[in-house]
Order: sequence, then structure tokens, then C-alpha cells
Amino acid sequence: MDRIAAALLHHEPGWRLPRHTALARRYNVSATEVESAIDQLTDRHLLRRLPDGQVYRASPAEYRLSLEGMSVLTSHVDPMGGELAAKTRHVSRRRAPEDIGRVLGLTPGDSVIVIRCLWTVGGRPAALSSTYLPERLAGLLPEFAAAPSPMRASPRAGQARALQMEMQPPSPSVARSLRLAVGQPATTITIRFEDDPVGWPIALIAVVLRPDLFRIVVESQPSPVPALSADASPVAWTQPVEDWEP
Repeated sequence: MDRIAAALLHHEPGWRLPRHTALARRYNVSATEVESAIDQLTDRHLLRRLPDGQVYRASPAEYRLSLEGMSVLTSHVDPMGGELAAKTRHVSRRRAPEDIGRVLGLTPGDSVIVIRCLWTVGGRPAALSSTYLPERLAGLLPEFAAAPSPMRASPRAGQARALQMEMQPPSPSVARSLRLAVGQPATTITIRFEDDPVGWPIALIAVVLRPDLFRIVVESQPSPVPALSADASPVAWTQPVEDWEP
């Protein structure tokens, strides 16, 4: 654990840790020992783990807020009047990445179905989504592939049990697809779906959104504030779609 902690000093906040197997080879330890060290460093707030299993160096200025008494939260992603449409959909089968496989309860070597979509608002690139579905649930593929929005799962996908939302610059390939400038941040939302009766993971959806094209709302139920009137539009703090130029 101390060696991993020391290595973090040489990387900026937001740096993604290598895979567990790579760390185990580097430090000549078992993958179980690596997992234990990561758990301890996460408890010390030196690392943070996303719902999809990826682990990053945490920022010293990062704080988490506990909303006591607000266990029921709902979220809403609004393209601010623009028409959201799937421009391209690509389905592939591949060996599950280590972090994705761990979250979905797969064993090493298992395959996963990946549905990648490019979404547009008003004909302009607005979002990229990646849905990971275990091979054993291939029967749900048509429903997931026909989803009308980036974060809409199959009705048989159970309940969303973990959600992570953050803003940071995406990978260069994603930035190019969304026509973002180098270093320009995007909003990344990761959702894990589980089966209700047994809590077994069913699917993982990761979505990257252009922050200037979407309004994201997370609220408790019932809402603690009244709905906005027609003359109190939320566009006061967001940019309308038509103002964005690629």
C-alpha cells in the first residue's frame, strides 16, 4: 500500500491507476493484495473508485457531501429544447476489460456485449454512450440497442443502484468525436444497473455529455422547491443549444 501511495505523488489528481494485474506485476504481489491496498487508500481519500471499477487519484480539494434523510434521489438530463437522436450505433463483442468485468461480476476471460452510440442534438455531436452487457444477457440486446436516450436502459434491466457524475477532460478520441477543444471538460455519468431481488449486476452504462448542451438536475422526492414558472427559465445559468458553434 505504501508503495502505491508513494507513486501517487508523481501523478496529478485525476490520473487513472493501471489495471490490478499490471500493479500486481509491478510490485510483485497478488491481485488480492492490490485490491486491499486500493480499498485502504480509498478509505484515506487518496483514491476514488467509480461505479465502473476505474480507480483515480483523488484531488486533495475533493469533498463528498452526505445528504442525510434524502435517500430517494431522481435525476433528469435535459437537452434544453434540442432534439436528441442516435446518429450511429455499433454493437460488438469483446473480452471484458478487467474493471468492467469486475463490476459486472464476470470471471477473467468472459466476453461482454458493447453498444456504442453517438448522439446528436439538432444534428450536432452531443453525447457518446457505451453500454456493457454480459453475454449471458444477450437476449436484452435489442432493447438496449433501441434505447431512445443515452441513459435509458431496458425495462428488464432492474434498478439503477450506483451513479457517478463528474466533469473532466475526456480522452482525445472522445473529444474529437464531440468536437471539444483540447482540455475542454465534459460531463461523464456512469450508471450500474442491478437485478432487484438478488442485487446481481445486469448492465453498466457510461455516457459522456457536452456540458454546454445539457442541463442536469438531481433532486430529492418530493421536490423541496416549487417548479419554475415560465418567466423563470433555467436557461439563465445554461447555454441554449443554438448558441453553440462547433
